[in-house]
Amino acid sequence: MSNLVARFASNTYWLGRYLERAESIARILDINETFARDKPNGPDWERVLVLFSDKKRFLEKHDEITPQSVLAFYVSERSNPSSILYAIAAARQNARSVRHLISTEMWKHLNIFHNQIVIRTKRGVALSSLSPICDAISEGCQTFEGIAEGTFLRGEAWCFYHLGKYVERADQTTRILDIGYEQVSHAEGDAFRSVHAHVLLRSVSGYHAFWSRYPTILRSRDIANFLLYDQQFPRAVALCANQLSARIQELDKICGQKRLTEAEHARKELEFVLKTGLGGKFTPGQLAKFLDQLQIALGEVSDAVGKTYFGYR
Repeated sequence: MSNLVARFASNTYWLGRYLERAESIARILDINETFARDKPNGPDWERVLVLFSDKKRFLEKHDEITPQSVLAFYVSERSNPSSILYAIAAARQNARSVRHLISTEMWKHLNIFHNQIVIRTKRGVALSSLSPICDAISEGCQTFEGIAEGTFLRGEAWCFYHLGKYVERADQTTRILDIGYEQVSHAEGDAFRSVHAHVLLRSVSGYHAFWSRYPTILRSRDIANFLLYDQQFPRAVALCANQLSARIQELDKICGQKRLTEAEHARKELEFVLKTGLGGKFTPGQLAKFLDQLQIALGEVSDAVGKTYFGYR
């Protein structure tokens, strides 16, 4: 077991997850609206509900799927555990519980950031203001990450923070790829395919990194391989999986024990799914099925970490 009190280990893990989630939801909402600006019917907001398996819960509170109701659901509804405001508030609450483990700078920024987002979303979010709000959320989360990188003591709490961050980041990358890949692969003509590809890549801050890897021909399968397997791109699933392995091994050394079976088994299963997944050629349907498998494997890693280190059962 961890030498850190299980409750504090859980707090730092979920601090990492919730902040990563807030940023990723902002990216997904922004990309969904941007992708559909030229469509006569506008963005497909039901697609976002399906992506997060939230449609049933959404319809329990809202009569119909409209841009305003979906944006309220995912941005400003505190009662919705999938909303950005809920995620930032939950991150702040977890940070409050471990103020003795994180830096003063981390706490100060998160507290101010939370209050700013509450004010900006108090009157709701319109489509016209969505992009600036999403940018502000992404920048606030990235600023916190930069502060953590420069001030967070490299111990157990830091390891759990990164376990949470990379589990969430890998999961959200699969979701962003899922919502964007079909648009790229089904685009009519090179011009539209290029536009959709650029939006998808920018939604994960991967535009320049991708073109440094594939500088000539734009192919949708290259984008998928880049976001799944590139070992140097920070949001690639393979890099996140490597970081999860490294943090688990680091916890072994700190705790003076071998990896416990449950967490190690889940980590190896994720690695297996990645290595035996997509071949050189694949259809959008095959990719969607593979992304579902990855999301299940990542969920099992999260469950195993909870059972191994936090006493969840």
